[in-house]
Amino acid sequence: MNRSTAAVANAFFLFAGVAGLIIQIASGVPGFPDIPPGPFILGVTGILVLTLAAKYRWILFLGVAAPLFILVGALLEGSFWGRLADVGDFGPFVGTVLLIGGLIGAIACGGVALAQAYRHTTVG
Repeated sequence: MNRSTAAVANAFFLFAGVAGLIIQIASGVPGFPDIPPGPFILGVTGILVLTLAAKYRWILFLGVAAPLFILVGALLEGSFWGRLADVGDFGPFVGTVLLIGGLIGAIACGGVALAQAYRHTTVG
């Protein structure tokens, strides 16, 4: 069984989210813990989707659940709106755009990958 294009895109967007978080951390955005879990959650999920989703299609649920978890957390925390509004603060702005775009892209592509993996086909 091969990886679907949607599953590969899901992993790509998960890794884009990781890059966004790393850029935010490196540019000094306040509020991150000493060891932030977000890059690990998204990165490990991306690796699992790329390596195991073709064999274990339930892994694709993680490709939707992990970015949804991070997105809900970001929405509840709320400070990313200020970073998006301040284009002049380049590092935090770019990191936030990559993170939010990556999360939304991962959720969308993960949903497509799930639909493809669990689509019922009829014979006849």
